[in-house]
Amino acid sequence: MNTYIFYTDEGYTIAPNGEELENLQILGIEDGETEEEALANLYKNNEWIKANGFSEPRMRCYAILRPNKLKVLKDILNGSGF
Repeated sequence: MNTYIFYTDEGYTIAPNGEELENLQILGIEDGETEEEALANLYKNNEWIKANGFSEPRMRCYAILRPNKLKVLKDILNGSGF
């Protein structure tokens, strides 16, 4: 199972001082065997994404590593994973 982070450049954030800032919005982090499966899970678990008009073509997705997976990779690279 892979973990993916989804984000978009749509929308803006309100800073603590009340100023509107244009930046990237994290839409969620989901697991899936594929990016498509993770996207389906994202929509299933976060109905607010479509309800608030976020556009799928503007979304970006990247696979990320959880700390336990990263540790396994580091152990292998350091020769202690065998």
